[in-house]
Amino acid sequence: MTEIIDTPKFSGRPMDVCFLSESDPMLAHLPEDATILTIEEARESLPLVSKLLINLQVMNDEAHDLCEELEILLESLTPGHEHVIEIAEYLAKLVSQWQDTAKKLESTGTRVACLEPGRLEWYGVIDESLSLFSWAMGEEDIEWYYAVDAGFNARKPLIEA
Repeated sequence: MTEIIDTPKFSGRPMDVCFLSESDPMLAHLPEDATILTIEEARESLPLVSKLLINLQVMNDEAHDLCEELEILLESLTPGHEHVIEIAEYLAKLVSQWQDTAKKLESTGTRVACLEPGRLEWYGVIDESLSLFSWAMGEEDIEWYYAVDAGFNARKPLIEA
């Protein structure tokens, strides 16, 4: 007699964390401090975290410019020169603001996948497997996902009931 084995149907449908299979090998990729969100929770955070991402991008550009300015200044001035110190202190303050903004973003369960061009992701459950909901700058909503061990180019559309 042939045994009938039910195979899961892969639909690309988001699921609640309670549907996550405990034997999912992707759980090994889950950072200790990670939060697994529903698609609704990820979407709820999107307005805030997309603004925070823009702030991080602006601060990153400004920090890059300040580093270049410091390099140029140090070609002709000593590290103890008041203008060098002023720029270095401003850069230190900017780094601190960047860290605070990144912590605020991460506290929502959001990860920055790529600062430029701007991609965010959230751990979620798709077809009983740990996956990443994916959003890129310019997209209106979170409509994509990919496996934790895949990359952005492997994104698939979310299919919702």
